[in-house]
Amino acid sequence: GGMRKTTLAQHIYKEAETYFDVRIWACVSTDFSVPRLLKDILESESLHELCKKLRGTPEKQIEQMLTSKRFLLVLDDMWDTVNKDGWDMLMAPFRKGQAEGNIIGQCYGSQSFKCTAAKPNIVLVTTRSPSVAQIVKVKETDSTIELEGLDQVAFRLFFQSCVFGGDNKSKEDHKELDVIGEEIMKKLKGSPLAAKTVGRLLRNNLDQNHWKRVLDSKEWELQTGDSDIMPALRLSYDFLPFHLQRCFSYCALFPE
Repeated sequence: GGMRKTTLAQHIYKEAETYFDVRIWACVSTDFSVPRLLKDILESESLHELCKKLRGTPEKQIEQMLTSKRFLLVLDDMWDTVNKDGWDMLMAPFRKGQAEGNIIGQCYGSQSFKCTAAKPNIVLVTTRSPSVAQIVKVKETDSTIELEGLDQVAFRLFFQSCVFGGDNKSKEDHKELDVIGEEIMKKLKGSPLAAKTVGRLLRNNLDQNHWKRVLDSKEWELQTGDSDIMPALRLSYDFLPFHLQRCFSYCALFPE
């Protein structure tokens, strides 16, 4: 995760405004529930007013609203709780009334982003799971665009900007942090999200002891692979004041 799949999808969603009659954005997350997703889609900003005039099941309402319309549907952050039957059930109302083979574009990444597009409609899926990408695949010949981490030079510049901002003097005044910073960067796996999260944590205290505590944290031992940035995110939580940690717990009570 953390390779900015959602950010890229947001840019596509914004730039594609003039190409589609209807644009729909829905967050899937860990709960792949067809009834819940259909409800979220109907309540989305672009369809909310239209569906007030329609009757019938959610599937029927979507089918009626999208008939003869060119649409973009973005399903963001799909986890591997989806199966083929559930996916086909979700797509059924979008396929009805549309020309066969002209419906789905996909995006995925394990840090990846997969995208295929065909006129007139696109369904764009972002995911970190290759198995999900296989389930939502249209054709075996679909190509894959994988979002990998930044290269070493670009990542170093980005990480330093997260820590020091544009303040070159501050960077020059803390040369003693260079070696520790390099070791921390190796643990971030080229992930922009990890760089931003840990960079802000380090920025709060430009002190060797603080940086050493971050580097030596036991959280890094939980890293399971090159794509795992959870230790970096967990660190940012661990170093928060207690009252802010409680805020995070409170926010977790609400749907994403």
